[in-house]
Amino acid sequence: MDEQQKIARANSMSRGAATGLGLAAAAVGGVAIAGAGYAGRSALRRSRAYAVTHQDEAHVFPFATDKIMAVPASDGVVLHVEVDEPEGWTPQSGPTVVLVHGFVLNLSSWVFQRRALVDAGYRVVSYDQRNHGTSQAGDLEHCTIDQLGKDLRAVVDATTPEGELVLVGHSMGGMTIMSFAGRYPEVTRDRVAGAALIATSAGGDSLVHIGLGRALDGLITRFGPSFLTGLGRRDGMWGGLRAAGRAVENSAIQRYAFGTPMPKEMLRKVAKMIFGTPLDAIGAFIPELDELDVRESLPGLVDTPVIIVAGSKDVLTPPAHSQALADALPAAEHVVVPGVGHLLQLERPGPVTDGVLGLLERTRGDDAQRDAERAGAAVGDGVGERVTGRSA
Repeated sequence: MDEQQKIARANSMSRGAATGLGLAAAAVGGVAIAGAGYAGRSALRRSRAYAVTHQDEAHVFPFATDKIMAVPASDGVVLHVEVDEPEGWTPQSGPTVVLVHGFVLNLSSWVFQRRALVDAGYRVVSYDQRNHGTSQAGDLEHCTIDQLGKDLRAVVDATTPEGELVLVGHSMGGMTIMSFAGRYPEVTRDRVAGAALIATSAGGDSLVHIGLGRALDGLITRFGPSFLTGLGRRDGMWGGLRAAGRAVENSAIQRYAFGTPMPKEMLRKVAKMIFGTPLDAIGAFIPELDELDVRESLPGLVDTPVIIVAGSKDVLTPPAHSQALADALPAAEHVVVPGVGHLLQLERPGPVTDGVLGLLERTRGDDAQRDAERAGAAVGDGVGERVTGRSA
Protein backbone atom coordinates (compact mmCIF):
# COMPACT_ATOMS: atom_id res chain seq x y z
CA MET A 1 0.00 0.00 0.00
CA ASP A 2 1.56 3.33 -1.11
CA GLU A 3 1.51 6.54 0.93
CA GLN A 4 -1.51 8.05 -0.84
CA GLN A 5 -3.55 4.90 -0.25
CA LYS A 6 -2.62 4.95 3.44
CA ILE A 7 -3.72 8.59 3.75
CA ALA A 8 -7.00 7.89 1.95
CA ARG A 9 -7.70 4.88 4.18
CA ALA A 10 -6.93 6.88 7.33
CA ASN A 11 -9.24 9.70 6.23
CA SER A 12 -12.00 7.20 5.49
CA MET A 13 -11.63 5.58 8.93
CA SER A 14 -11.66 9.00 10.59
CA ARG A 15 -14.89 9.97 8.83
CA GLY A 16 -16.47 6.65 9.78
CA ALA A 17 -15.49 7.06 13.41
CA ALA A 18 -16.87 10.59 13.52
CA THR A 19 -20.16 9.50 12.00
CA GLY A 20 -20.41 6.57 14.39
CA LEU A 21 -19.81 8.81 17.37
CA GLY A 22 -22.40 11.23 16.06
CA LEU A 23 -24.97 8.45 15.79
CA ALA A 24 -24.19 7.25 19.30
CA ALA A 25 -24.27 10.75 20.75
CA ALA A 26 -27.52 11.55 19.03
CA ALA A 27 -29.23 8.60 20.68
CA VAL A 28 -29.59 10.15 24.07
CA GLY A 29 -32.30 12.21 25.62
CA GLY A 30 -35.44 11.90 23.62
CA VAL A 31 -35.22 13.86 20.36
CA ALA A 32 -31.89 12.76 19.00
CA ILE A 33 -31.40 10.10 16.42
CA ALA A 34 -29.35 7.11 17.37
CA GLY A 35 -29.12 4.52 20.07
CA ALA A 36 -29.96 0.92 19.83
CA GLY A 37 -29.63 -2.49 21.23
CA TYR A 38 -30.92 -5.96 21.50
CA ALA A 39 -30.65 -6.07 17.72
CA GLY A 40 -32.68 -8.69 15.95
CA ARG A 41 -35.70 -8.72 18.25
CA SER A 42 -38.72 -9.91 16.38
CA ALA A 43 -42.22 -8.56 16.84
CA LEU A 44 -43.11 -11.86 18.46
CA ARG A 45 -40.55 -11.41 21.23
CA ARG A 46 -41.91 -7.94 21.90
CA SER A 47 -45.39 -9.27 22.34
CA ARG A 48 -47.38 -8.87 25.53
CA ALA A 49 -46.03 -12.14 26.89
CA TYR A 50 -42.48 -10.91 26.38
CA ALA A 51 -43.33 -7.60 28.03
CA VAL A 52 -44.60 -9.24 31.22
CA THR A 53 -41.66 -11.65 31.40
CA HIS A 54 -39.01 -8.98 30.79
CA GLN A 55 -40.59 -6.03 32.53
CA ASP A 56 -37.79 -5.61 35.07
CA GLU A 57 -35.17 -5.79 32.33
CA ALA A 58 -36.53 -2.75 30.50
CA HIS A 59 -37.82 -0.75 33.46
CA VAL A 60 -34.53 0.11 35.08
CA PHE A 61 -36.09 1.86 38.09
CA PRO A 62 -38.31 -0.82 39.67
CA PHE A 63 -41.71 0.29 40.88
CA ALA A 64 -44.37 -1.88 42.55
CA THR A 65 -47.43 -0.92 40.53
CA ASP A 66 -51.02 -1.72 41.51
CA LYS A 67 -52.18 -2.88 38.11
CA ILE A 68 -50.68 -3.86 34.75
CA MET A 69 -52.86 -3.55 31.67
CA ALA A 70 -52.48 -4.57 28.04
CA VAL A 71 -54.13 -1.81 26.00
CA PRO A 72 -54.66 -2.32 22.25
CA ALA A 73 -54.01 0.75 20.09
CA SER A 74 -56.12 1.66 17.06
CA ASP A 75 -53.96 -0.54 14.81
CA GLY A 76 -53.87 -3.47 17.26
CA VAL A 77 -50.42 -2.83 18.77
CA VAL A 78 -50.50 -3.78 22.45
CA LEU A 79 -49.29 -1.06 24.81
CA HIS A 80 -47.85 -1.85 28.25
CA VAL A 81 -49.70 0.27 30.83
CA GLU A 82 -49.26 0.53 34.61
CA VAL A 83 -51.88 2.07 36.92
CA ASP A 84 -51.26 3.23 40.49
CA GLU A 85 -54.53 3.82 42.32
CA PRO A 86 -54.73 5.08 45.91
CA GLU A 87 -57.07 3.14 48.16
CA GLY A 88 -60.63 4.44 47.99
CA TRP A 89 -59.96 6.55 44.90
CA THR A 90 -62.94 7.54 42.72
CA PRO A 91 -63.16 9.82 39.66
CA GLN A 92 -64.43 12.49 42.05
CA SER A 93 -61.27 12.27 44.18
CA GLY A 94 -59.23 14.35 41.77
CA PRO A 95 -57.57 14.19 38.36
CA THR A 96 -55.76 11.12 37.06
CA VAL A 97 -52.20 11.94 35.99
CA VAL A 98 -51.06 10.34 32.73
CA LEU A 99 -47.27 10.25 32.25
CA VAL A 100 -46.02 10.09 28.64
CA HIS A 101 -42.29 9.42 28.16
CA GLY A 102 -39.90 10.61 25.47
CA PHE A 103 -38.07 9.09 22.51
CA VAL A 104 -35.78 6.10 23.23
CA LEU A 105 -36.92 6.06 26.86
CA ASN A 106 -39.71 4.24 28.71
CA LEU A 107 -42.00 4.73 31.70
CA SER A 108 -39.01 4.29 34.04
CA SER A 109 -37.92 7.82 33.18
CA TRP A 110 -40.77 9.14 35.38
CA VAL A 111 -39.79 7.20 38.50
CA PHE A 112 -39.25 10.22 40.78
CA GLN A 113 -42.41 12.04 39.73
CA ARG A 114 -44.43 8.84 39.90
CA ARG A 115 -43.37 8.15 43.47
CA ALA A 116 -44.15 11.70 44.55
CA LEU A 117 -47.56 11.74 42.87
CA VAL A 118 -48.59 8.41 44.38
CA ASP A 119 -47.38 9.53 47.81
CA ALA A 120 -49.50 12.67 47.40
CA GLY A 121 -52.57 10.51 46.80
CA TYR A 122 -52.99 10.91 43.05
CA ARG A 123 -53.97 8.15 40.66
CA VAL A 124 -51.20 7.74 38.09
CA VAL A 125 -51.22 6.06 34.67
CA SER A 126 -47.84 5.35 33.05
CA TYR A 127 -47.22 3.54 29.79
CA ASP A 128 -44.53 2.59 27.31
CA GLN A 129 -45.01 4.20 23.93
CA ARG A 130 -45.20 1.87 20.93
CA ASN A 131 -41.91 0.24 19.92
CA HIS A 132 -40.42 1.38 23.26
CA GLY A 133 -39.92 -0.30 26.61
CA THR A 134 -42.08 -3.39 26.93
CA SER A 135 -44.88 -2.32 24.61
CA GLN A 136 -45.32 -4.24 21.40
CA ALA A 137 -43.42 -3.23 18.27
CA GLY A 138 -45.83 -2.26 15.53
CA ASP A 139 -45.37 -1.60 11.84
CA LEU A 140 -42.70 1.03 11.25
CA GLU A 141 -44.99 3.13 9.05
CA HIS A 142 -47.10 3.72 12.17
CA CYS A 143 -44.17 5.22 14.09
CA THR A 144 -45.61 8.72 13.77
CA ILE A 145 -46.51 11.51 16.16
CA ASP A 146 -50.08 11.39 14.87
CA GLN A 147 -50.32 7.70 15.80
CA LEU A 148 -48.85 8.43 19.23
CA GLY A 149 -51.72 10.88 19.80
CA LYS A 150 -54.15 8.09 18.93
CA ASP A 151 -52.29 5.75 21.28
CA LEU A 152 -52.71 8.22 24.13
CA ARG A 153 -56.45 8.29 23.45
CA ALA A 154 -56.54 4.46 23.61
CA VAL A 155 -54.75 4.53 26.97
CA VAL A 156 -57.13 7.18 28.33
CA ASP A 157 -60.21 5.29 27.13
CA ALA A 158 -59.00 2.00 28.61
CA THR A 159 -57.77 3.29 31.97
CA THR A 160 -59.77 6.44 32.70
CA PRO A 161 -63.05 6.52 30.77
CA GLU A 162 -64.42 9.25 33.04
CA GLY A 163 -63.12 12.00 35.28
CA GLU A 164 -60.53 14.74 34.91
CA LEU A 165 -57.05 14.22 33.47
CA VAL A 166 -53.71 15.94 33.84
CA LEU A 167 -51.37 15.00 31.00
CA VAL A 168 -47.60 15.16 31.56
CA GLY A 169 -45.22 14.62 28.64
CA HIS A 170 -41.45 14.73 28.24
CA SER A 171 -39.89 15.48 24.86
CA MET A 172 -41.68 13.19 22.36
CA GLY A 173 -44.27 12.64 25.09
CA GLY A 174 -45.04 16.36 25.02
CA MET A 175 -45.43 16.13 21.25
CA THR A 176 -47.81 13.21 21.83
CA ILE A 177 -49.96 15.41 24.09
CA MET A 178 -50.00 18.20 21.53
CA SER A 179 -51.03 15.72 18.83
CA PHE A 180 -53.78 14.42 21.13
CA ALA A 181 -55.04 17.96 21.79
CA GLY A 182 -55.20 18.73 18.09
CA ARG A 183 -56.93 15.50 17.14
CA TYR A 184 -59.37 15.41 20.08
CA PRO A 185 -60.19 19.04 20.94
CA GLU A 186 -63.52 18.16 22.59
CA VAL A 187 -61.95 15.58 24.90
CA THR A 188 -59.19 18.05 25.72
CA ARG A 189 -61.69 20.82 26.49
CA ASP A 190 -64.06 18.66 28.53
CA ARG A 191 -61.67 16.40 30.43
CA VAL A 192 -58.08 17.67 30.46
CA ALA A 193 -57.73 19.81 33.58
CA GLY A 194 -54.07 20.58 32.94
CA ALA A 195 -51.00 19.68 30.90
CA ALA A 196 -47.27 19.74 31.67
CA LEU A 197 -44.92 19.95 28.69
CA ILE A 198 -41.38 19.03 29.72
CA ALA A 199 -38.29 19.64 27.54
CA THR A 200 -40.32 19.52 24.35
CA SER A 201 -41.15 21.37 21.16
CA ALA A 202 -44.01 21.94 18.74
CA GLY A 203 -41.54 21.77 15.85
CA GLY A 204 -41.60 24.01 12.82
CA ASP A 205 -37.85 23.71 12.43
CA SER A 206 -35.50 20.74 12.27
CA LEU A 207 -35.18 19.10 15.69
CA VAL A 208 -32.15 16.98 14.78
CA HIS A 209 -29.45 19.34 15.95
CA ILE A 210 -26.74 17.39 17.74
CA GLY A 211 -23.87 19.83 17.74
CA LEU A 212 -21.84 18.22 14.93
CA GLY A 213 -22.36 21.01 12.44
CA ARG A 214 -25.14 21.63 9.93
CA ALA A 215 -23.59 19.46 7.19
CA LEU A 216 -23.00 16.35 9.34
CA ASP A 217 -26.33 16.75 11.14
CA GLY A 218 -28.03 16.83 7.76
CA LEU A 219 -26.23 13.71 6.56
CA ILE A 220 -27.21 11.79 9.69
CA THR A 221 -30.81 12.91 9.29
CA ARG A 222 -30.96 11.71 5.68
CA PHE A 223 -28.99 8.49 5.96
CA GLY A 224 -29.41 7.61 9.64
CA PRO A 225 -32.78 5.85 9.31
CA SER A 226 -31.70 3.39 6.62
CA PHE A 227 -28.33 2.87 8.31
CA LEU A 228 -29.93 2.07 11.66
CA THR A 229 -32.57 -0.21 10.12
CA GLY A 230 -29.90 -2.17 8.26
CA LEU A 231 -27.71 -2.43 11.34
CA GLY A 232 -30.66 -3.65 13.38
CA ARG A 233 -30.98 -6.65 11.08
CA ARG A 234 -27.46 -7.83 11.87
CA ASP A 235 -27.75 -9.78 15.08
CA GLY A 236 -25.08 -8.99 17.62
CA MET A 237 -23.23 -6.31 15.65
CA TRP A 238 -24.49 -3.29 17.56
CA GLY A 239 -24.08 -5.01 20.90
CA GLY A 240 -20.46 -5.73 20.04
CA LEU A 241 -19.81 -2.13 19.11
CA ARG A 242 -21.38 -0.98 22.37
CA ALA A 243 -19.29 -3.35 24.48
CA ALA A 244 -16.16 -1.88 22.93
CA GLY A 245 -17.08 1.67 23.76
CA ARG A 246 -18.73 1.97 27.19
CA ALA A 247 -16.65 5.01 28.11
CA VAL A 248 -17.67 6.82 24.92
CA GLU A 249 -21.29 5.84 25.50
CA ASN A 250 -21.26 7.25 29.05
CA SER A 251 -19.58 10.42 27.81
CA ALA A 252 -22.20 10.90 25.08
CA ILE A 253 -25.09 10.39 27.48
CA GLN A 254 -23.55 12.80 29.98
CA ARG A 255 -23.07 15.43 27.28
CA TYR A 256 -26.41 15.19 25.51
CA ALA A 257 -28.81 14.20 28.30
CA PHE A 258 -27.57 16.09 31.35
CA GLY A 259 -26.28 19.52 32.28
CA THR A 260 -24.43 18.56 35.47
CA PRO A 261 -22.12 15.60 36.17
CA MET A 262 -24.17 12.47 36.92
CA PRO A 263 -23.20 9.26 38.75
CA LYS A 264 -22.14 6.34 36.56
CA GLU A 265 -25.06 4.32 37.86
CA MET A 266 -27.52 6.87 36.45
CA LEU A 267 -25.67 6.99 33.13
CA ARG A 268 -25.82 3.19 32.87
CA LYS A 269 -29.55 3.09 33.65
CA VAL A 270 -30.28 5.73 31.03
CA ALA A 271 -28.11 3.84 28.55
CA LYS A 272 -30.07 0.68 29.24
CA MET A 273 -33.32 2.44 28.39
CA ILE A 274 -31.92 4.04 25.26
CA PHE A 275 -30.18 0.97 23.91
CA GLY A 276 -33.20 -1.17 24.67
CA THR A 277 -35.08 0.62 21.89
CA PRO A 278 -35.05 -1.29 18.56
CA LEU A 279 -32.85 0.28 15.92
CA ASP A 280 -35.48 0.10 13.21
CA ALA A 281 -37.97 2.00 15.39
CA ILE A 282 -35.38 4.69 16.08
CA GLY A 283 -34.76 4.97 12.35
CA ALA A 284 -38.49 5.22 11.67
CA PHE A 285 -39.06 7.99 14.20
CA ILE A 286 -36.10 10.15 13.11
CA PRO A 287 -37.81 11.76 10.08
CA GLU A 288 -40.95 12.33 12.19
CA LEU A 289 -38.99 14.27 14.77
CA ASP A 290 -36.97 16.19 12.21
CA GLU A 291 -40.05 17.24 10.22
CA LEU A 292 -42.35 17.72 13.22
CA ASP A 293 -44.78 20.61 13.14
CA VAL A 294 -47.71 20.32 15.55
CA ARG A 295 -48.15 24.06 16.01
CA GLU A 296 -51.64 23.81 14.57
CA SER A 297 -52.54 21.57 17.53
CA LEU A 298 -51.65 24.20 20.12
CA PRO A 299 -55.00 26.05 20.02
CA GLY A 300 -56.48 22.91 21.57
CA LEU A 301 -54.52 23.74 24.73
CA VAL A 302 -55.22 27.48 24.87
CA ASP A 303 -58.04 27.07 27.38
CA THR A 304 -56.21 24.40 29.39
CA PRO A 305 -53.91 25.23 32.34
CA VAL A 306 -50.41 24.46 31.05
CA ILE A 307 -46.95 24.48 32.60
CA ILE A 308 -43.88 24.42 30.34
CA VAL A 309 -40.60 23.29 31.91
CA ALA A 310 -37.18 23.39 30.25
CA GLY A 311 -33.55 23.00 31.23
CA SER A 312 -31.25 25.92 30.50
CA LYS A 313 -28.51 23.55 29.27
CA ASP A 314 -30.75 21.34 27.12
CA VAL A 315 -28.82 20.87 23.86
CA LEU A 316 -31.51 18.71 22.22
CA THR A 317 -34.55 20.94 22.70
CA PRO A 318 -32.94 24.22 23.80
CA PRO A 319 -34.95 26.77 25.81
CA ALA A 320 -35.84 28.58 22.58
CA HIS A 321 -38.25 25.72 21.84
CA SER A 322 -40.01 26.09 25.18
CA GLN A 323 -40.11 29.86 24.71
CA ALA A 324 -41.84 29.36 21.36
CA LEU A 325 -44.39 27.15 23.10
CA ALA A 326 -44.91 29.77 25.79
CA ASP A 327 -45.40 32.46 23.14
CA ALA A 328 -48.08 30.30 21.49
CA LEU A 329 -49.75 29.60 24.85
CA PRO A 330 -49.60 32.99 26.59
CA ALA A 331 -51.57 31.82 29.63
CA ALA A 332 -49.07 29.05 30.35
CA GLU A 333 -46.57 29.08 33.19
CA HIS A 334 -43.02 28.90 31.82
CA VAL A 335 -40.27 27.48 34.02
CA VAL A 336 -36.58 27.35 33.06
CA VAL A 337 -34.46 25.28 35.43
CA PRO A 338 -30.88 26.60 35.52
CA GLY A 339 -27.97 24.33 34.71
CA VAL A 340 -29.81 21.15 33.73
CA GLY A 341 -30.14 19.27 30.47
CA HIS A 342 -32.74 17.34 28.51
CA LEU A 343 -33.49 14.64 31.10
CA LEU A 344 -34.28 17.16 33.79
CA GLN A 345 -36.92 14.92 35.41
CA LEU A 346 -34.07 12.56 36.34
CA GLU A 347 -31.30 15.13 36.78
CA ARG A 348 -33.25 17.60 38.91
CA PRO A 349 -36.55 15.92 39.86
CA GLY A 350 -37.74 18.61 42.29
CA PRO A 351 -38.70 21.42 39.88
CA VAL A 352 -40.51 19.01 37.56
CA THR A 353 -42.37 17.33 40.43
CA ASP A 354 -43.21 20.70 42.01
CA GLY A 355 -44.50 21.97 38.69
CA VAL A 356 -46.81 19.01 38.20
CA LEU A 357 -48.06 19.12 41.80
CA GLY A 358 -48.62 22.85 41.49
CA LEU A 359 -50.63 22.25 38.33
CA LEU A 360 -52.72 19.67 40.15
CA GLU A 361 -53.34 22.08 43.00
CA ARG A 362 -54.50 24.72 40.54
CA THR A 363 -56.99 22.27 39.08
CA ARG A 364 -58.36 21.96 42.63
CA GLY A 365 -58.74 25.71 42.90
CA ASP A 366 -55.76 26.47 45.13
CA ASP A 367 -55.62 30.21 44.44
CA ALA A 368 -52.73 30.82 46.82
CA GLN A 369 -50.51 28.33 45.01
CA ARG A 370 -51.51 29.72 41.64
CA ASP A 371 -50.91 33.34 42.63
CA ALA A 372 -47.55 32.52 44.21
CA GLU A 373 -46.31 30.83 41.05
CA ARG A 374 -47.63 33.60 38.82
CA ALA A 375 -45.84 36.16 40.97
CA GLY A 376 -42.57 34.41 40.15
CA ALA A 377 -41.96 32.72 43.47
CA ALA A 378 -38.76 30.70 43.61
CA VAL A 379 -39.26 27.22 44.97
CA GLY A 380 -36.23 25.26 46.21
CA ASP A 381 -35.88 21.54 45.68
CA GLY A 382 -32.88 20.89 47.89
CA VAL A 383 -30.63 20.56 44.85
CA GLY A 384 -30.90 23.79 42.89
CA GLU A 385 -32.97 26.85 42.15
CA ARG A 386 -36.33 26.69 40.40
CA VAL A 387 -36.93 29.80 38.31
CA THR A 388 -40.62 30.42 37.71
CA GLY A 389 -42.47 33.05 35.79
CA ARG A 390 -45.24 33.81 33.34
CA SER A 391 -43.96 34.27 29.80
CA ALA A 392 -44.24 37.68 28.30
